[in-house]
Amino acid sequence: MPDQRNDPFAPIPRDTRQTTDDPNELFDRVDPDDQVIGRVRRGDAHGNPALIHRSVQILVFGSDNRVLLQRRSAAKDLFPGYYCASASGHVASGEGYAATAQRELAEELGIVSPLTFFGKTLIQSEPETEMTALYVTRSDGPFHFHPTETDGGAFFSISNLWDGAVTDSIPMTPALRVAIAELMRQVEQSNCSLPVFLAAHGQSGGYGV
Repeated sequence: MPDQRNDPFAPIPRDTRQTTDDPNELFDRVDPDDQVIGRVRRGDAHGNPALIHRSVQILVFGSDNRVLLQRRSAAKDLFPGYYCASASGHVASGEGYAATAQRELAEELGIVSPLTFFGKTLIQSEPETEMTALYVTRSDGPFHFHPTETDGGAFFSISNLWDGAVTDSIPMTPALRVAIAELMRQVEQSNCSLPVFLAAHGQSGGYGV
């Protein structure tokens, strides 16, 4: 049996009654410039903000310009019950951002849709630090939510999300807050409305990192 004191990747006993996440899943550890400097286990990354690892956030907008948000399962190891992006997830060790985004879209929503990369940012919260690639797409579904990873989802207008963020009436993950803020920053920078921005970016299938 591996000595867990000497082997940083020796398995941690998993209590499946409490979480659907595998604490032994391996991520690439990166520096603030997103250069790979090693590997880190999920269970360690989710308790030490110094261990930067990669993730993706995908915002799916319907034809009415509302954004689909998922509600995280109560069994998740971080932010249970919070609303998060339409689809999101960690980048496994050796996997790329774009491949992860397409995989998460299929696994969490049951759809295939062209994704447009619109940014990458460092997201810091009390339990972890993620280098997150941001994507946007358009789809009206039908959506098939993962039975154990989520508690379903709902569409929100951007204005309702802003109000919810200010009043804390909508529980949102730090990653979702950053993704929405970055999207709106780019909309304002483009000097156009959200529908115009989405028309230009939401179906282009642009390059992803």
